Amino acid sequence: TTANPDAKRLYDELIKDRAYNKLIRPVKHNSEKLTVYLGLRLTQLLDVDEKNQIMTTNVWLKQLWMDEHLKWDPLKFNNMTNISIPASELWRPDLVLFNNADGNYEVTLMTKATVYYDGRVIWEPPAIYKSSCTINVEFFPFG
Repeated sequence: TTANPDAKRLYDELIKDRAYNKLIRPVKHNSEKLTVYLGLRLTQLLDVDEKNQIMTTNVWLKQLWMDEHLKWDPLKFNNMTNISIPASELWRPDLVLFNNADGNYEVTLMTKATVYYDGRVIWEPPAIYKSSCTINVEFFPFG
């Protein structure tokens, strides 16, 4: 297949030409607040360890934020309104599972994020979490 030249040109401008730095918070002014919207979709309950009070889940972790450094005019890029960019190349919010049970709380699969012309970034990676929680099994499986 032939690569999309408009997508390549847009990617080059956003990441290379502008010297995008994923370590810098994506706001115009340092005093600005940055809001990150978070959603969690449970896709599978993998394990419930009643004895150790640990639940293992398979989830999709949807994150949305605005990146002021990733805006463009779609008319300059053949009406492209979004582009997929590897999340590993973008600023990402530091999110931690507070009741983490195994020490690994980072997303293990670096999927691509969708970046929109208005600076909106949506990233929805899958993750497997082990979380410690109080499990009351007194009436399980019938309550």
